[in-house]
Amino acid sequence: MKLRGINVITLLAVDILLVVGGLIYSLISAHYWNLLWVVLLAAWGLILTHTMTAGHLRVWQGIIDRFGFGGHDQILDLSGGRFNDLLLLAKSLTAPAKVTGTGDWRQDEKELQGRINAAKVADRVKLVDADVFNLNFADRSFDYVLVDLAFHNIGPALERGRAVQEASRVLKADGTLVIADCAYIDEYQRALGNLGFNDIRVLSTGFNGWWGGPWTTTKVLIAKRYPRRR
Repeated sequence: MKLRGINVITLLAVDILLVVGGLIYSLISAHYWNLLWVVLLAAWGLILTHTMTAGHLRVWQGIIDRFGFGGHDQILDLSGGRFNDLLLLAKSLTAPAKVTGTGDWRQDEKELQGRINAAKVADRVKLVDADVFNLNFADRSFDYVLVDLAFHNIGPALERGRAVQEASRVLKADGTLVIADCAYIDEYQRALGNLGFNDIRVLSTGFNGWWGGPWTTTKVLIAKRYPRRR
């Protein structure tokens, strides 16, 4: 994935090189005080690795547990090809509930379908190639629309707004939109407010959402539309 436009794997690789280089330099030069920076860089890398792996899965599982999706819920996952997330969600469902996952699946479609069959969730998963700016679904088709660490990779802001608008369009009137992201949460809130969402909450994910530290963290936005009282 990318973190505010920077590839996280690249960041982690650079961090490892700096840790190794700093350790070697400190030992050769006997400037042992430099080991403090080595320790801090190593800690940053370990936190980032945790968030990319176990931490992210815990955040996603927390979303699944929070909503306890019912037997007839139709869910759209706009997370852009996060297949493991898709399987985890599908395993929590009972048919005829279904999750439709969007992404560029064509290249690995046969392999992914094999994994779906092996996981015994073929009746609860549908893979669709879709353009997030022009979703090929009818208005108000889904009970839930989920977006996991995907929209922050879209730029500029006008394009992100279009993606949020499309997610809103395909959501049922009483449906729930969930956006987990590490940036632009305030921007999403403003866009959704303009689209008629009047119940918007933002939840912290704690340590599991730290991208190297608390200064960049995953937050979960939950939005619904309720009829206004006259």
